[in-house]
Amino acid sequence: MDDEKQLPPGTVRLIDVDGNLLAKHAGGSQQDVVLHPKPSEDPEDPLNWTYKRKMLATSCILMYTLMVAIPSGSVYSVVKPIEKATGLELHDLNTGTGVMFLAYGWCCIPSQAIALQWGKRPVYLVSMAASIAIMGTAPLCTKRSTYLLNKVLQGAFGSPVEALCEISITDIWFAHERPKYLAWYGLGLSITGKLAPMLAGFINDGQDWRWVLWWTAIWIGIAFVYCFFLMEETNYDRVTSPRPTQPDSGISTPSEPAADSATGEKSVKQPTTTTTTPDIEIGQTTYPRKTYLQKLSLTGDTPRPNRLLEISLAPFKGFTYPIVVYAGFMYGGNALVWSGVVNAVSGTAYTEFYGFSTTAIAAAYSGGVIGAIIGSYYCGKAGRELTIRLARRNGGISEPEHTLYMFIASMVLVPFSILLYGLGVTYRVHWFALVFAQSTLAISNSLCVAGALGYAISSYHALSGELVTTCILIRNTLSFAVNYGITPWLNALGYRDTFIMVAVIGFVWNASLFVMVRIGPSLRKRSAARYWRDVEKARAKGLSH
Repeated sequence: MDDEKQLPPGTVRLIDVDGNLLAKHAGGSQQDVVLHPKPSEDPEDPLNWTYKRKMLATSCILMYTLMVAIPSGSVYSVVKPIEKATGLELHDLNTGTGVMFLAYGWCCIPSQAIALQWGKRPVYLVSMAASIAIMGTAPLCTKRSTYLLNKVLQGAFGSPVEALCEISITDIWFAHERPKYLAWYGLGLSITGKLAPMLAGFINDGQDWRWVLWWTAIWIGIAFVYCFFLMEETNYDRVTSPRPTQPDSGISTPSEPAADSATGEKSVKQPTTTTTTPDIEIGQTTYPRKTYLQKLSLTGDTPRPNRLLEISLAPFKGFTYPIVVYAGFMYGGNALVWSGVVNAVSGTAYTEFYGFSTTAIAAAYSGGVIGAIIGSYYCGKAGRELTIRLARRNGGISEPEHTLYMFIASMVLVPFSILLYGLGVTYRVHWFALVFAQSTLAISNSLCVAGALGYAISSYHALSGELVTTCILIRNTLSFAVNYGITPWLNALGYRDTFIMVAVIGFVWNASLFVMVRIGPSLRKRSAARYWRDVEKARAKGLSH
């Protein structure tokens, strides 16, 4: 850890410019890329898993994300049928969305603590099992009190989708790989906000609004079966050890770097395995290999000391780190606030101003799906290239602020989309303007996971499990505020002035990236002493990553 302390938190030597660092390196065309975080020698360390095993684990995370997040946006396009059938008012439905996202955020505290204490796999499975029951009974909740209670429970048991998935991805992938897979997760999370109302509109016309909710329960059930048989536990108490000089021949070895005495380790080969023994011996250490049934265990490999209270309180410490607070605001604004303003009025605007049926509203949301895909591709490509290219230009040093440059796109897209949508509704321009606005806003939505959360995780990786929860608390509190206040806001100012105000706020919000790029390194440097004290305490209790 002494080597880590030589640089501010989050600043790492990602590129081995001179080729003389004694550290594990990536393979292939990126042999000068240093692996962060440093993997152990254990082949069961998720960082050492084979590419196929990592991809299977990632597919489970994405399956969970898609199926659990879809219900959160399923009512956007069917508000009118629900109002007509139940007597619930638009303000009740928007408030329900607000309290749901509030529960999504604040219930991350217990769900994250339980996952880090006893395992992520059981938390995912319990989350899905409970969500099936909640969505299956949702059509019965036709009074304001029962409807809001159902939405709170939906957010509470669905909360792992907000914070735990990002940590699961960082458990598996190295720093230079992380932007790509965080972008995949970002696509899954952002596309559901557009895909859900699109599917809901078609289902409502073909069946009715109750089946909109029942189908979400069925989809979560499919995800439960998939993850039960394929999802592995990614919790791992990593203890790094010196690289063995002479592993036993004839048996499998973990990701072993090719090296020579002059240049140190230069590349990591994929693990090789044999069927002669289930264990791997490295020097004097024997590493057992898991069987398939052991991978399905719900109890973890070894019991951990009870640290539930410490984990639960840790996210509140994140509010003392300006970097984390900033990342939370960037995540909240670009993930939920701007799109929340649009979604809160879409059902009413398309129905009352353009005479759309629920099927037509569903089709209109296809623009958002396309935008989310475009944004995810840009994010995955740009994020990976920014991380590596800017590090090479910076003498091999990678700064977390490099990822913030992705928000230049949001600085343009957010005000453009909000103005186009708000003025389009106000002056009754052709409906395609609204669809196009939703598409361009969805591009921005897809950036915020790799951009904002990637910034927080890269800055304080050893405490990322707790600090990501801090970001989610900020994000979902902002979402609750906008969903709770948007109806009175519109009633007071009207569509035009409300959307103009939101567009200005959105521009300033994202333009702040240039300020943070400048002051971010000094903020991290000032927090270094306190951060490393927190890390030492966390590592002593087995809480760090």
